[in-house]
Amino acid sequence: MSLRKSSRLLIGLVGAATAAALVMPGAAFAQAGGGGGGGGGRPGEDPAARFNLSVPAIFVDDDPFGLTCGDATEPTGTPLTGYPIGDGYYFVQGTHTWQAQCLEGQLSATAVAKWGDNLAGDAKLKVGKPIRVEIGLDAGDQSMAGWVVDKLEPDALDRLAAYGIEASQVDGVWASPPTQAFPETRVWTPGARLRVYPAGNPDQAVVDETAGAEINATGRVVYGYNLRVADIGIYTLEYTFPDVEVTGVNHTGEFEFDAVTFESKVTIDILVVPAGGGGGGGGPKGPKVK
Repeated sequence: MSLRKSSRLLIGLVGAATAAALVMPGAAFAQAGGGGGGGGGRPGEDPAARFNLSVPAIFVDDDPFGLTCGDATEPTGTPLTGYPIGDGYYFVQGTHTWQAQCLEGQLSATAVAKWGDNLAGDAKLKVGKPIRVEIGLDAGDQSMAGWVVDKLEPDALDRLAAYGIEASQVDGVWASPPTQAFPETRVWTPGARLRVYPAGNPDQAVVDETAGAEINATGRVVYGYNLRVADIGIYTLEYTFPDVEVTGVNHTGEFEFDAVTFESKVTIDILVVPAGGGGGGGGPKGPKVK
């Protein structure tokens, strides 16, 4: 067994130089691609909707976003106001820049898997329509600094709303200091894979490819995919995560960990109904990974 497979991550606060300017990835709430016979696609680059890393992150190997990891970098400039959420002032995604603390070059990690809320519940997942597939890996409090991002337009669709962090004046200067021991830390590992297949028939996969990484509107690292399937029925969504020991999962999902290969598999079943209505299995306003 290689050192990478046998080693366990010792996560702690690392004093590093202040992070340089953030290179931000594409939007997490982009339009679904593909279609037809069970395709789909990862969200494409959208210059008008780019998100800061707000929740601390641990990257097994290098990060996929071109970040400079280190201490948290606070936003600067003049915050915005006038949002439906209230009378406060906010540094806003796409206008202001900040970055939570992150670590890269780690050998492995331990985390809980969290599926998007739309994959369990009462809203409908329909054949031929975009189904947002999203999962995140949460290592909990690792004594790293980050921010809570608010949805500033509560009644807007998630993918269209503005998001930001609350600002206040300190000695006449607008600021938004991070929470130093943030209760959540996201994990990303390369080589993660997504497979989607009719329940009980893993050899008939309609999706089988490397999982795409994103930073979503709340500033969390997630794996995301926009799925369409051509036939009604129950489908299994399966992610495999090399070098990550998954110790739990939310909703009705299942997980298993292979200590020999140091790889975890996480699955959940979804019901896809006719486009005209029927069954359940999704949240009303799209994915929210918490």
